[in-house]
Amino acid sequence: MSELNLALFHAVNLSPTAPAWLLGLARFASLQLPALLVALALGGLVLPQKKWSRLAWDLVVGMALAWLGARLLQYGWHMPRPFVLGLGQQWIAHGSSPSFPSTHASVAVAFGALAWRRAPHAGAGWAALVLAALVAWSRIAVGVHVPLDVAAGVLVGLAATVFVLRLRPRTGNLQPVPPPRPENVAPL
Repeated sequence: MSELNLALFHAVNLSPTAPAWLLGLARFASLQLPALLVALALGGLVLPQKKWSRLAWDLVVGMALAWLGARLLQYGWHMPRPFVLGLGQQWIAHGSSPSFPSTHASVAVAFGALAWRRAPHAGAGWAALVLAALVAWSRIAVGVHVPLDVAAGVLVGLAATVFVLRLRPRTGNLQPVPPPRPENVAPL
């Protein structure tokens, strides 16, 4: 493991002297917040406003692709979790499954990036990005991932986002570009 990865892990992983509120936030962001993001995406599917239900479909597809991509990569790289290596402090129960890339970070980033690009209101998009960052941070803070795992998860989530954005370009506000009019061009 690189020295930078290890140094960043020790800087972010919460120690036993961390404030109780910070540990509580990290545990919530790692255990409950991902399920809340999935519930928000699925719940949006039944909203009567088309702009929100379209966003929900994009979120569900993007999150599913991110999850699948992360899981496939985990089978190719059997990287041990920090607690398996005796590193840092583990604050939540977790199995010793492969850690690279972080599935939680992948799915959360797909949620955050897609909402940021497609939410009908900018505030909702920014809030989604903050929630995604909170999930990604928490996975290191509670000791189940190293920064490299989370960084790779971010890339997987962004790849899923790009795929969804290209699969379903935004419609409704695009105007056709008129062909250029040649001014003062002499006929051949």
